[in-house]
Amino acid sequence: MTSMQRVYELLSERDMSLLRLSAISNISYSTFKMTERRSGQLSVDTIERVCHALGITMAQFFSEWEEKPYGKP
Repeated sequence: MTSMQRVYELLSERDMSLLRLSAISNISYSTFKMTERRSGQLSVDTIERVCHALGITMAQFFSEWEEKPYGKP
């Protein structure tokens, strides 16, 4: 799972759009879309800003990866 996929998962849980997240996190919508088209991996700084906007910790953001054993989808 890429960090952008995780963002979409979190947005879905909150019934929030990427455009709304862009507005509340002060991260441009184009940054999200360019990241999605390229590698799908956001920078640590951007993930921190997403977490702050969603009211979660970095640990909660990455908990999806921690729940699955390495090498398993």
